[in-house]
Amino acid sequence: MRAKGSIAQLVRKPRPGYILGEDGCLVAFDESSLEGVDPRQLCIGDWVEYEELDWMEGRRASRIRPLIQRAEE
Repeated sequence: MRAKGSIAQLVRKPRPGYILGEDGCLVAFDESSLEGVDPRQLCIGDWVEYEELDWMEGRRASRIRPLIQRAEE
């Protein structure tokens, strides 16, 4: 099942990024989980959809795809 959320924190190696899910929980992700988007194109607040996995360290996002492209400012 695919979930939706917004980017809450960008990946800053060696730390993961985080997505704030619609349920209010944070889900960790890394660059290898992104599909069809360059990590440098993501901004905090961008909406994405993803598959959620349970890991020993907590929730993890996989197969992340952007939902809506941001308007250029």
